[in-house]
Amino acid sequence: MLYPYLSPFLDYFKLAEFSEPSFQAMNSRIKEFQLYLQAQKIKSITKISYKHLVEFAGDFKAPSIHVTKSRVWMLHQFYHYLTLQGHVKENIATQLHYPKIEKTVPDFLTSDELNRLIRSFAGQAHDMIGLRNLVIILLLGFLGIRTSALIGINIQDVDVTSGLL
Repeated sequence: MLYPYLSPFLDYFKLAEFSEPSFQAMNSRIKEFQLYLQAQKIKSITKISYKHLVEFAGDFKAPSIHVTKSRVWMLHQFYHYLTLQGHVKENIATQLHYPKIEKTVPDFLTSDELNRLIRSFAGQAHDMIGLRNLVIILLLGFLGIRTSALIGINIQDVDVTSGLL
């Protein structure tokens, strides 16, 4: 059902210079949409209603909230393309809203937990590896820097004279 539109759409999508992971996600979601349409026995792009889009995005094969969001994104892109090319009269996907993904509160250590951790690593700081591990714990615990920032620190970034990192 979607076959005549898929190749030109994916070419259009590539021209828009989306990243490779975005292209892979788009390709995967389009295939899911094709399966949904086959299951519903819908044979024409003009027979797809807003109700079908909602059902596919949120219910087809019980998706996670992230898959639902990805499906809505795909439908927005695909229907934008179909509208531009004149294959459909209106973009019914613009009415689809992205689901709200709740943010999680990060876990953190209490003062007692941090002190126990420091004491444990200080007790193991008898060689260079032990000292390195203790410094890592101190940087993470007292400065609160992210692991990715910690990994990026080079020896040249440390100014021992002025005590700056």
